[in-house]
Amino acid sequence: MLVNDRSSASNAFIAEAGRALLADIDALVAEVAAAIEQAEPAYPELATPEGLRQNNREHLVAILSHLAGDPDAGTEVARANGRLRAQQRIPLPVALRSYRIGARVTWERALGYATENPGDERALLRLASDVWQLVDDYSEALTLGYQEVENEMQRRDARLRDAALDALFTGGDAPRLGEYADLLRLPRQGRYLMVAATSESTAAEAIPGISETLSTLGVRSAWQLRVDCQLGIVAITDTFTPERLVQLLSERATGPAGLSTVYDSLEATPAALRQAELACTAAQCETARIVRYEQALIPVLLADATEIAEALTDRILGGVLALPDHDRGTLLDTMSAWFASDGEVAAVAETLFCHRNTVRFRLNRITDLTGRRFAAPAEAAELYLALQAYRTLRLN
Repeated sequence: MLVNDRSSASNAFIAEAGRALLADIDALVAEVAAAIEQAEPAYPELATPEGLRQNNREHLVAILSHLAGDPDAGTEVARANGRLRAQQRIPLPVALRSYRIGARVTWERALGYATENPGDERALLRLASDVWQLVDDYSEALTLGYQEVENEMQRRDARLRDAALDALFTGGDAPRLGEYADLLRLPRQGRYLMVAATSESTAAEAIPGISETLSTLGVRSAWQLRVDCQLGIVAITDTFTPERLVQLLSERATGPAGLSTVYDSLEATPAALRQAELACTAAQCETARIVRYEQALIPVLLADATEIAEALTDRILGGVLALPDHDRGTLLDTMSAWFASDGEVAAVAETLFCHRNTVRFRLNRITDLTGRRFAAPAEAAELYLALQAYRTLRLN
């Protein structure tokens, strides 16, 4: 808050000092500009020397007018300056230092006035307090204006990045792929992997902190958060391989995730996105949370062929699915355990915490209901496909 509570004697002294400095404003502006240019050589290059001097004048006039007793002097000039410096990409600490430099020069000038015009020592102390309080007020206003623009720019950049990713995902506007890559900070040429990961809750990161983690490793990537999933394009290199990415996702993903095959042109991103989405669906049917498209082709195939999955389920598992909930779940769990245990009855019994004869009884019942024998390879394959189809359909 701007300072205006002074004793009458202090008020008169400070007002006179403010008017005296205003009378020599041109010299003060030049002195402040020179001090800033010496302390921050890049500042006048970013802001232009003329712009720096004009900005100094506006601030010094506002500050000195306040000291001189002008009730209309405020901090709007500082807030506007903060917005301008953010637009010029001048770092906030640099802009704030310029205020401290200006305050120091102004205070030295004020001391010179006080030396030439002796007065109440308490008035001099109040002058010092006022000057530095004004610096705090103006710094706060500058920071507020700066952050306003920073937030606006971040929102704009996020919208541009989302639009660029949407264009890559849909395959639109191929001639501008290089422009989109630059905007997303992806290499224009190279090898890429598409990632799709399911979110546990609405609009939540499925792979928390993945962008920052990859950036720390020197890996370029671009990510988009959707209502139910998180999508990303990752640049693969000789040192950052698909296997390394799978390991990283295994450590960070909160749910299932799927990866496409490696592709070497951003133009192929739509096809890679479809692969990643299918692999993600397959991951929800598998014990492994992270599934690569080329390593789970059967679940991926079924995820992409709903009619075939429905036919397999109805034709082969219809009898099992018609059972009451408890019986149906018990037989399906037994089938899953049998395939996961490579057909070892003892291993199935251990997994399901039951006797081996109980496992055999359940397998025989499945055979009766489906007409397929687990001991016949072709018929066992049909049972496996039907089980995978059922899982896929439940997820869809």
